[in-house]
Amino acid sequence: MITVIFLFLALLFGYATTVILSMAITFAITSTSKNFVVKDFRIRRRYNLVQDLLWLPCVIPGAYVASWIGSALSQWMTGAAFIALLVVVLWANAWERRQRGIPHQIVMTLMSIAGVVAGVMIRVQSATQ
Repeated sequence: MITVIFLFLALLFGYATTVILSMAITFAITSTSKNFVVKDFRIRRRYNLVQDLLWLPCVIPGAYVASWIGSALSQWMTGAAFIALLVVVLWANAWERRQRGIPHQIVMTLMSIAGVVAGVMIRVQSATQ
């Protein structure tokens, strides 16, 4: 039971960290240059690419936090659960999939996987030192 609680908390705080960082970056970009983000009420492709690439540095601290909280468990198990959470939430969001398209979803999935692997590796390295 305690394992499930730690895993739940790890995923919750890791996801919150990732989303808060992503929202902060999104708000900063949008407030700086609305024309870069939207044209004719549609999100621009180059902004999608920037957002896809900026997802990676948002996921890394989220994965680190999840791995740190879930350190009582296997850090890689926590990382795998975090990847699953990010990918499921990403693909379950039908509005975003319609708005941005499948290529965006695929890139975001790859960025999520890479970010979690990097975040967990950083945590594992810092825990062994």
